[in-house]
Amino acid sequence: MKNTQTAADLAREKLEILLNDGVITPGDKLPAERPLTEQLGVNRMSLRQALLSMESDGKIFRKNRSGWFAALPRFNYNPKSPASFNQAARAQGREPSWEYSDKSLITNPPAEIAEKLGLAAGEPVYCISGWGALDGHKVFWHQTYINPAVGPGFTDKLDNHSFAAIWEEEYHITTTTARLAFKPARMPEAASKEIGCTANSPGIRVEKYRCDPAHNIVQIDIEYWRFESVNFFVEL
Repeated sequence: MKNTQTAADLAREKLEILLNDGVITPGDKLPAERPLTEQLGVNRMSLRQALLSMESDGKIFRKNRSGWFAALPRFNYNPKSPASFNQAARAQGREPSWEYSDKSLITNPPAEIAEKLGLAAGEPVYCISGWGALDGHKVFWHQTYINPAVGPGFTDKLDNHSFAAIWEEEYHITTTTARLAFKPARMPEAASKEIGCTANSPGIRVEKYRCDPAHNIVQIDIEYWRFESVNFFVEL
């Protein structure tokens, strides 16, 4: 039978052997393209085809101006859980880190956001943006919208506390998740810049509404996750 394996197939096969044998371990940076083509015995075009194929299968990922990396173990994420990102990550033996890149009061949120929060056009909304990382690699970016009439001064209380803990401890409001929506999406420019992925690269968009005991929406979270970094599940 005629061998139909292409040079790109051969490059992928050799790369997967390096990953499976632990020569390249999760989180490790792959060699630069030129030495990698020499190591695998293929040209640069075939190598790039192999890399893109492995990226689409979640085996490797890339960072802007930093190169390619072996994928980390996927983070098991239950968006409905009361546990914070920090707590969930540590429970899985991961090292979390995060940062808020913007905490501001805005008067021009998306119309749908203002409507869901029960605000009229032009009324202010807290908008909190930031990123989360696992084991030193940024894996998601978020924008959180909060009704300042319900949580005045919310941005001043963030520190290292989870949003749920702030609602509970500072405002005596127990919040629950009222709506979850997941869909594949292209990374928006803001997310790409913050977490270092290629613009319009594939990701997973999560939309989450949190309500007070009277079922009023007080917080809306929009998250974009690197698609190779996470497994989502919801316990019913």
